[in-house]
Amino acid sequence: MLDLRDSSSRWGRLKLTTPTSQPFTRCWSRLKAETPFRLTRAICAATAEILFLRGVGTGALLLTAMLLQPGVLILGLVGVVAAVLFASLLQIDLSDRDLSPLLFNPLLAGLSVGYLFQPSAPTVFLAAAAGGLAFLLTWAIAHFFKTFLWLPVLSLPFILVSWIVHLAAFRYIGLEHAILPEHAYTIGLPIYLEGFLRTLGLIFFLPNVWVGMVVALLLLFNSRIQFLLAVSSYALGTSLGGILTGTFAYVYSDPAALNFILVALAIGGFYLLPSPRSYGLAAIAVSLTALVSEAVSVFWAAVGLPVHALPYNLVTLLLLYLLGMSGNQSLVRTPQASPEKTLDAELTARRRYQGSGRAIALPFAGRWSVWQGCDGKWTHQGLWRYAYDFVIQDEQGQTYRGAGTQLADYYAFQKPVLSPIRGWVVRVVNDVPDCAIGTVNTDDNWGNHVVLYDERGFYIEISHFAQSSIAVKQGDRIERGTLIGRCGNSGYSPQPHIHIQAQLTPEVGAATMPFSFANLRVNDEFCTESTPDENTLLEAVVPDQALSQSLNFPLDTQLNFCVFHKERAIGKLTITNRMAIDGSFYFDSGKAKLFYSRDQDGFICHRLQGDDPALALLLIALPKLPLVRHPGYLWWDYLSISTVTSGVRRMFYQFASSLYPRLASARYAGQWQSPSTLIGTITIPGIAKKLNTSVIFDRTYQLIRVSVGDRSLLRS
Repeated sequence: MLDLRDSSSRWGRLKLTTPTSQPFTRCWSRLKAETPFRLTRAICAATAEILFLRGVGTGALLLTAMLLQPGVLILGLVGVVAAVLFASLLQIDLSDRDLSPLLFNPLLAGLSVGYLFQPSAPTVFLAAAAGGLAFLLTWAIAHFFKTFLWLPVLSLPFILVSWIVHLAAFRYIGLEHAILPEHAYTIGLPIYLEGFLRTLGLIFFLPNVWVGMVVALLLLFNSRIQFLLAVSSYALGTSLGGILTGTFAYVYSDPAALNFILVALAIGGFYLLPSPRSYGLAAIAVSLTALVSEAVSVFWAAVGLPVHALPYNLVTLLLLYLLGMSGNQSLVRTPQASPEKTLDAELTARRRYQGSGRAIALPFAGRWSVWQGCDGKWTHQGLWRYAYDFVIQDEQGQTYRGAGTQLADYYAFQKPVLSPIRGWVVRVVNDVPDCAIGTVNTDDNWGNHVVLYDERGFYIEISHFAQSSIAVKQGDRIERGTLIGRCGNSGYSPQPHIHIQAQLTPEVGAATMPFSFANLRVNDEFCTESTPDENTLLEAVVPDQALSQSLNFPLDTQLNFCVFHKERAIGKLTITNRMAIDGSFYFDSGKAKLFYSRDQDGFICHRLQGDDPALALLLIALPKLPLVRHPGYLWWDYLSISTVTSGVRRMFYQFASSLYPRLASARYAGQWQSPSTLIGTITIPGIAKKLNTSVIFDRTYQLIRVSVGDRSLLRS
């Protein structure tokens, strides 16, 4: 709708501008909108990403080290500024984007110009042109790779730009070649050590031993895994090169050796979850890179072009494409600031969220048993493998009383069938006659059935209802527990039972998808989520509505706590409930964000973003709370090892978890001690002493106290 409230003032502010000046005026305005602070942070982050490091501080230290050769740094920054100006001129809105992935190729392009030529007016132009072109190629190639190949762009745009710069430089006469100071190239260390340090510096176009020392220390500080991968890959690559070429002096001074380090960091610990398998693949990748480097260098030398990081890009992209196409489970979904932190997050998430994300309630009340489960021996095979059949059995394991020749003899016949989800009814068939015992209907396999649509984006089909028993119609809005109909024996059904499956389309009998059941007793043991086996006894556990309501926090709700250590007040904690742009909720303390979710099954704290020890107490004491309040019911969850350890112990666990994944997480066991007190114990691998937690609610189930060991939060 057009807003005319201040149109007169807008017309009054209009000024005439010449057509030629208008685009540049807009460009300058957009550049000023990119605050120097945000742009500086983005440049620092982009610098760190060149070597798979994360963090503004890490990038700032690298840029500081580059001051040893300021000419290279200046031209690198020229490339970045030119890229931002180019984006502004194209009216590309960068305000809501993470700039660092878009800027590290322009930064490399500018640094490469400074590596080749001394600063001058022509080189400034060359660096600016290279930066703008690198940005354009990054945008285009990244979009193509992500859309069609689901691959990262890596440094391919920079490589293409560097070749263009080299070829163009053959025709330019106003360029003076850069001269590397001798003291920066060698300082008297062993040749292999200086070669390693120079190679680390050369990744940033600074083959400077001192810069290499800074990079090595940053690698060691950021990640022990990254440091060992860098050292071992350089040793392996140069050893292969020395053996095959017959001279080690050559390989220690070969600029192409940087490919060994980059490919090992990418495959061994960034795009793949660090493990013995990823380390083995990294070794294979280094070996392939050694071969590709020599082959490419021979070919490219004929036209006077440098190899740069082309072998690393080729080998890494090919391996990632192959692993992605094969569905390899080692691929990292969201790389963190270091391989150790990636292990911490990924391994714990895999243990915490073992389900498919399609957890539903049981479609019945009372005790039923699994007659046929997933990959069953009769009909649950192939495209229909993910499905369950339920029957009722007596103490002798029989599903019927008496002779079992009549439908009424079967315990399940005419029992209520309940909706396992919240959603809509999209399909109903209700007029198929029930089959007599000993016969099946092969013309209408699914018999009387309903197809329900779940709000989370999938469908549930329930089949074999009794004729004319379905109580809902197409288009109805339903809640969990709504009566749908009654169990029957229609369709391909040898005895009365409930058949249920999950699928991605509404067609009856569509291909099935994995799903699970939430909050149930399996053979009298409580489970927050389960994919039960055949012949197991199941019973639904009804959620506690009062507890569910107490954990529903409206937006901008503030919770105030006093923080105690050994019963002595040491501070205060105020958290505000907020919603992220993707719709997820989090508690914001100002120092950190605790992301959580609440649905019909439970309350789960997912991750802590930032550093706030007081807010972390909520995550530790309340990682997962099923909305079931029965004293004695026990449930399990997992916390990342970094949440419950610190210092050297944390470093050891994070490093060792790449070899033994169970070290990446601590096990949480929770239960209701009383109607108002929730207690938990946290078991850290290899440590006998357990960490005790407790959460206390008042009479209205409002959270009033959280305790972890000798630390606690008291609601004020």
